[in-house]
Amino acid sequence: MFVFGVPALFLPVMIVVLAPGGVLRFVLPYGLLLVAAYLAGLIVLLMVRVRALPDWLRALVAVAVVYLAALVTPSTALMASYPIHVLRCGGLPVVTTDFASPMTYSIPRDDDYGITPLESHLFCTENEARVAGYDRNTSTDS
Repeated sequence: MFVFGVPALFLPVMIVVLAPGGVLRFVLPYGLLLVAAYLAGLIVLLMVRVRALPDWLRALVAVAVVYLAALVTPSTALMASYPIHVLRCGGLPVVTTDFASPMTYSIPRDDDYGITPLESHLFCTENEARVAGYDRNTSTDS
């Protein structure tokens, strides 16, 4: 329950918040991350065979281990930290990329707004992204 349920609580929030065009761009990669986390969590649960601990505590340990692993794994770190940035920024953060393009950023209103393993940084404001050297992605403005 904890391994899949806790991170999955974030998905309905994102479906409501994101524009219809951005839902699949975010939900599909994040959903795949959840499935991978669930499977990894099952493996961790098998390894945490301490019978002195209640089942819910073993599951919570598995969630923590898998989430911490996702936070330090290059291909999942930004996606795993996205909920943290939403809380830290008080809303959806500015998403930047420098993959196969000039250093650009997208804001939540943009058609191409979303988080994938190819994004590079998250900022709370457009000004922070500009100061870091990123330019607005003007090809897909809403």
